[in-house]
Amino acid sequence: MTKFLIAALLAIAPVAAQTSQAQPKPPVTDREQVQADRAKAAAEDKNAPTTRPWDRDASGKRPWERSSISK
Repeated sequence: MTKFLIAALLAIAPVAAQTSQAQPKPPVTDREQVQADRAKAAAEDKNAPTTRPWDRDASGKRPWERSSISK
């Protein structure tokens, strides 16, 4: 009986030790890379703040033109 268990152990152990290897991803094509870059840029533009320092305020002045210089 012990010989049977040892033989079974020696026969099953190598099979049990094998792991399934993950399939590597196929390389990304140039077109897919460009599409991903454009999507990323569009998402960044969408999430970007809409007010910029060079925009004019309600009075039509830029931020650096707000202070009046008295002469």
